[in-house]
Amino acid sequence: MKSDIIYLVPHTHYDAVWVFNKEDYFYINTEFILKKVVDLAKETNYKFTIEQTFLLEHIENNYPTLFSEIRDLIKKDKIEIAGGQYLLSDTMICHGEVLIREIAEGKKYILEKFGKEISVSWGADEFGFNAQLPQIFKGCGYRFFAFRRGATTRKPSEFLWEGIDGSQLICHWMPLGYRAGLDLTKLHDSYCLLKQHASTENILMPSGSGVTLPQPETCEVVNAWNQKEKAKMIISTPSEFFNALEKASPKLEIRKGEMYSGRLSQVFPDSTSSRMWIKQGAKAYENALLILERWSAIAKLLGGVDFSEQLANYWRNILFISMHDVLPGTGIDEVYEEIKGIFDSTEDTIHKSIYNCLSYLADRVKIGDMIVFNSLPWEMNDWVECSFEFKEGQIKGIRSLKSGGENFEIEILHYSQYPDNSMKEVTIGFIAKVPALGFRTFEIASGTGVESTIITRDKVFTTANFEIEIDPETAIVHVKKEGKDLFVCNELRLEEELGDLYYHKDTLGLMKSESGEGIKYGAFKAESYEVEKGHLRNIIRFKSKYYALRWPYRLTEKFKPMIFRHDFIDIEKEIIIYYDNDRIDFVTRINDRHPHSRIRVQFDTPNKSGHYWCGTQFGAIRRKSDLFYKRDAKGWIEKPSGVFPSFEWIDCSDNKNGISILHRGTPSHEVRDGKLYMTLSRSIMLLSSDGVMGPCIPTPNANETGMQTFRYSVLPHEKSWKESETYKRASEINMPLVAVQIKENNSEKKLEELYSFLEIKPKNIVLSTLKFGDDSKTIVVRIYETEGRKTIAKLRFTKQVTKVYHLDLLENELDLGIDVGRENLEIEIAAFKIITLKIQF
Repeated sequence: MKSDIIYLVPHTHYDAVWVFNKEDYFYINTEFILKKVVDLAKETNYKFTIEQTFLLEHIENNYPTLFSEIRDLIKKDKIEIAGGQYLLSDTMICHGEVLIREIAEGKKYILEKFGKEISVSWGADEFGFNAQLPQIFKGCGYRFFAFRRGATTRKPSEFLWEGIDGSQLICHWMPLGYRAGLDLTKLHDSYCLLKQHASTENILMPSGSGVTLPQPETCEVVNAWNQKEKAKMIISTPSEFFNALEKASPKLEIRKGEMYSGRLSQVFPDSTSSRMWIKQGAKAYENALLILERWSAIAKLLGGVDFSEQLANYWRNILFISMHDVLPGTGIDEVYEEIKGIFDSTEDTIHKSIYNCLSYLADRVKIGDMIVFNSLPWEMNDWVECSFEFKEGQIKGIRSLKSGGENFEIEILHYSQYPDNSMKEVTIGFIAKVPALGFRTFEIASGTGVESTIITRDKVFTTANFEIEIDPETAIVHVKKEGKDLFVCNELRLEEELGDLYYHKDTLGLMKSESGEGIKYGAFKAESYEVEKGHLRNIIRFKSKYYALRWPYRLTEKFKPMIFRHDFIDIEKEIIIYYDNDRIDFVTRINDRHPHSRIRVQFDTPNKSGHYWCGTQFGAIRRKSDLFYKRDAKGWIEKPSGVFPSFEWIDCSDNKNGISILHRGTPSHEVRDGKLYMTLSRSIMLLSSDGVMGPCIPTPNANETGMQTFRYSVLPHEKSWKESETYKRASEINMPLVAVQIKENNSEKKLEELYSFLEIKPKNIVLSTLKFGDDSKTIVVRIYETEGRKTIAKLRFTKQVTKVYHLDLLENELDLGIDVGRENLEIEIAAFKIITLKIQF
């Protein structure tokens, strides 16, 4: 029988920000940790593991001598980089493309500076792991994964993790976390427990923690161990452990799906609603960045300006924002000032770049007054708005728009006039039909006759397939089909919040809902209700307040309230209903001055199955509902609450009817008793309320007071989320049509009024990114299958493809390329698979 081998892995977990600011963490990790690590490694057989290249880049730029020493020790395998991402990103909220770029940025740096390929992904502290990470990790060159949080099964600690696409990765879950060997006086206790979990004689014992100093006595302690214990202990690295594990060839059990369970370790589901402005801002930034990346590649192919330098800077921003303590919002107030600065400057940075890129294309079309861009690879029919500026006397009025022989009705949303009554500025809206990943130009049909919107108090509306009824006292929406109620939605709930940045806690629960549930004293009171009725859409505008006291508060069923006092929340709701589109758009503005509050929006759904679907990175995942009722589960480290994050959409359906909620960065939700609750904000005053998850540092800026705006949509449907193309509808609200005024026409210009660079079919094939290749001559296209079925993907380009290469996720070529010689490509893609192609024209 082989003796056990304990792989003691000294390391430190690097937080770019958390309870210290960025500069503090740079200073601590450099001056107090890595300088001492270098001395120990040079003088003894001490080894050390570093995680992220963000820190190494700082050292290279500010401590060249130290960097040179670290480089030499890496070459001698005395220091190992595990994971090697730019930063450890939150994996449950951000776009899948961000996860790939975190890895690509880090691995590229490591290869350039140290000549090393990293085989071990190191998940030290991320708050759970999405179900596509086995495929992402393997596609980025990792062979192994060690992680701390989210495991669903205790034993054995080694297993094969299978993603939703079938990819499998050798994994190790850390039963004692990354501190197993931190206390050098308790190594025997840790060994005995880890031994119970291990699948082989090889035992991984991480010896470190967050910003933890190296322990100079480590080598002496290990030598003393080996003199008296049967099990051998070596100071080691993650790759040494995994190589030994693989050589042992154990038969590992397979575990499937996401690693997002609190059974064995905390994943902090309520952090998905802490500082919601960060989630919303990050989502908007991601969307803008991916839009710019697509159109800048197309513009460059057509002779346009190179945006590569700007793109690199914007990517660095989002990679930092997505870091696992930034995006969840779990750090001190101070560290978010930099993030606010990035978001506040978007009009002068990323949005300006998008405008400049699209304007370049607009200036090259032959004819038209306006150009509408579609950033998605399917034809879009959706609402778009455009603002025009005219010279005096140029335009007396706008009757409609013309394009390709079609006439498009418009609504005039705003206008101003010159003294001669000609139009000076005007904003119009209309339903545009725009080709896949392309644009369409429109000409103004001058004249009058556009009906003005009128103000009504209508309560009943119709869409293409449904009837909508709105309560004027609450703006709660009732969706019906042929007179039959399907579901009720958009009801706000004020709930007590006594928790912190990691957890929601309460003793009271529901304080008040708009329908009247809750404690007897408070009440929501309507202030105004009106409908702006147009011939393309209706906008319902509603205002109300929440009062902490209404009177009388006894015998409320007998006596109506007469006096309201102590208003703490102002609410503005906009509900946008289109005549020819079943999607209902919501804009909810909340000015919350109520302490200790959680505000959620409630959707009553037809689903009572115990399961529901939602978007995840590069696909969709089925989750259990009603986990709230397992809060007393015995043996769980973190009691289940039913709260989960989603990527862009959530769907609750029965066999006949369903409701999809589409959002723009409000991922936190719970499904319970046939109701879906989406969290809009939580009022938090402490980083940790009990001192367990971190220090009890006040976080007054996380109180979420002041005006906040939330945009989300509801898609009622009669079929499944797949047949209703919920994932596409979610993409459409996140990457909406964009319109730009064309200032001048020139017949010598080359671009026609209809243009489509790329169309992808069938519907279940989704575009993740389209960008210029590193060689500046080719286009990189990444697609994935999102319904879970094997498919022939059909890509139609506007240019003839001469050659196509298959790439891994790091964009390394996997073949010698295939000669094509046509505009169309057909590629077989398995269920939930991600495919990356390099296209040569």
